[in-house]
Amino acid sequence: MSSTRYCIPLSVNTKKKKYLVKRSLGSLTLPNRNSHTSRVVWRKSQQSHLQSRLEKTLKASVDTRWNSLPTMLDSISCQYEAIRVLLEERGEEDRLTPISRETLLEIVAFLARFKEATKALEASKTPTIHLTAVWLERLKRHLQPCSTDSMTLSSLREKCLKVLDEKFQLHLLHKLAMFLHPKLKSLRLLSSEADATGVHNEARRLVEGEGDTSARPCTVALYQAKRPRLSSDHLSDVEDSSDDAELNEDEVSAYIQLKSPKGDSFDVLLWWKEHQEDFPNLAIIARGVLSIPASSAASERDFSSAGFVIQERRTQLKPGTVDDILFLHSNLR
Repeated sequence: MSSTRYCIPLSVNTKKKKYLVKRSLGSLTLPNRNSHTSRVVWRKSQQSHLQSRLEKTLKASVDTRWNSLPTMLDSISCQYEAIRVLLEERGEEDRLTPISRETLLEIVAFLARFKEATKALEASKTPTIHLTAVWLERLKRHLQPCSTDSMTLSSLREKCLKVLDEKFQLHLLHKLAMFLHPKLKSLRLLSSEADATGVHNEARRLVEGEGDTSARPCTVALYQAKRPRLSSDHLSDVEDSSDDAELNEDEVSAYIQLKSPKGDSFDVLLWWKEHQEDFPNLAIIARGVLSIPASSAASERDFSSAGFVIQERRTQLKPGTVDDILFLHSNLR
């Protein structure tokens, strides 16, 4: 199976995901007063050389860098008292007055879940596409109203949930990737049985396509690492709990009825390598689908690395040399 047909629609959804994360962490959902004042405090610390008198450096918020806004707010909240003392010495404590420390701490704690999501979805060494639906569900749970919320946090949850519903739609690829993860194959995160049936039918169609060109079990190794890479994202809150069942001749049905693996330390690529003889066509499909990244973060990092390689004094590098350098940089970290 060629995964090319999925890459074009996926790129659109990747942009939506990036838009969602940035907007959720940006001015649309944050109280403007606290966000703006925090930036003013950071700029003032830079201009007046107050950074050297703080135990830790205040972090800047950069519009093009994911998670930089919550990082900035966290750096200010952790040193709030120290910043206040330094500003009082200069007679400029009014710069910090508009910031409510309680609200600041509340927002930082609220944004931590979004930071977890972006960290999980921007990984480049492990499969991530199946985590899109997982984190969509987790964020929706996180955004549900709570009786203990302040008015600020209640408004923040409401606006974030609105953006989530309006700007993000699961593509069939995301659902198929979730199905190809043995712990998520029951698709209980989907909203209806019709969605699950559609994913099963798509998997069967792809299996039939593979069967036309491959009549024997796949012998291509799905995993060649020296030691297994274990996913850092535990799925205990969303994974399946199916029991043993008699396997059918249909490859997709047999996979559905297979008992779900247990334990947090689980490597989906290694699992498919070990079961490629049981599900030869599904293994090929899984290799193609799970190799697609959930976000554009990895490619953006590669572009940034290329900018450091191709400099004013290195303009004569051959394209092949640049490719080799970037390949080594990406795989030897």
